[in-house]
Amino acid sequence: IPLQIVSGFLGAGKTSAILAQLEQDRGRRVAVIVNDFGEASLDELTLREGEPFRITSIAGGCVCCTAPEGFVDALGAVLDGEPDRVLIEPTGLARPQDLIDTVRRSPHAERVELAPLVVLVDPARLDEPTGAAAELFAEQVGAADILVANRTDLCPADALERFERWAAELWPAPLAVLRTTHGRLDPAALAWPDGAGVRLPRAGRAEPHHHGHSTAGFAARSLCWPPDALFSRERLSGALERLVAGEAGAKLARLKGIFRTQEGVLRIEVAGGTRDERPSAHRRDSRVDLIVEGDDAALERAGDWLEAALLGEHERQLSTERIELVAGAGRVHLIDREMLLALPEPLADVSQVFPNRAGSAARVRELWRALALPDDGQVIVVAGDGFASEPVPTETLCCGVLLHTLDGVPLPAAKGGPFRLLIPERAGAPLGACANVKGVAKLVLR
Repeated sequence: IPLQIVSGFLGAGKTSAILAQLEQDRGRRVAVIVNDFGEASLDELTLREGEPFRITSIAGGCVCCTAPEGFVDALGAVLDGEPDRVLIEPTGLARPQDLIDTVRRSPHAERVELAPLVVLVDPARLDEPTGAAAELFAEQVGAADILVANRTDLCPADALERFERWAAELWPAPLAVLRTTHGRLDPAALAWPDGAGVRLPRAGRAEPHHHGHSTAGFAARSLCWPPDALFSRERLSGALERLVAGEAGAKLARLKGIFRTQEGVLRIEVAGGTRDERPSAHRRDSRVDLIVEGDDAALERAGDWLEAALLGEHERQLSTERIELVAGAGRVHLIDREMLLALPEPLADVSQVFPNRAGSAARVRELWRALALPDDGQVIVVAGDGFASEPVPTETLCCGVLLHTLDGVPLPAAKGGPFRLLIPERAGAPLGACANVKGVAKLVLR
């Protein structure tokens, strides 16, 4: 069943875009899941004017972090109705990449086909978000498969020209950059083109998208892997070090890549022999652009090394019976339930802090103290199914708990066990999907 997320910052016109899609889809069975903050649910009320479409509202929390289970349950319910299409409107403060991760790791993943992620922006207000809001806006845009400039009828010509220049500089580029008014979009323009998204090859060596030489003695190649490809961060780092060292037989002039690793999706750039690495909101695929001062032979070797960094199926399976805590400098701690039970100041009843939760938990701060770990830096939370969170500040993680027991026995997998991370909203930092991770298998301290 096609599932499409229509995202964008506050006031970009997401509800209008969904209403326009519903109007064009009359006669088809369309389900809409809308996520409003607060109890008013104004977007839901607006959409209900277009019934008989099925509307499911998730109020009072963000479906990408504090309320993912409500979303998963709602998705299962609408899929049971066998709709022709599912549309999702997350709140304007949501990180759409977290929602994509939630869909892909949900028990309903095989029942849906993710359509391109649509992100709407108001081209006249590109500079309005500041501070943390600007970071969120950049993440939303970075996740876009299709970027839409909405409300163009209200946008001055110079602002539209600036939008076009800004959009042309995005990397990776969206599959399409569209202009519209009142959210009206041709459904045909919202589908995957050949060779993108779910239409990428699923097996075999990644195919170069383009491949050629310049007259200045440089050679370039772009490689792309499907979204389910997963790289070993350690082997990937080794391959990049070899490339920077010139072991491929040519000097690496430039590299820009996005790689889904077992420690999250990373954007990696190499220029002037210096490597820059940071998290990426991109979820469409893994990809790399390579330029070397040399010929195709060096590019072939580079491609072979990157392919060798991919994890095999047997390597992707993580044990959830213990938590592997990687503390750097070769230090690895194995955390089991007995160790968590022995930590001081346990939380006997997590419902005191997390309403609608049950069970006993250990405080992450006490675990950090017991292992004498530094309280600065960042931590990546990895689940047994391969999900990896964005880096979360250690001080934020230490506000959370590891749920390990329910009714006197180990927390069952159906409840997110054996170990489930919960971080309260009052932790004082943007939490993202790390606020609620089931089946925690690994913590990586950076």
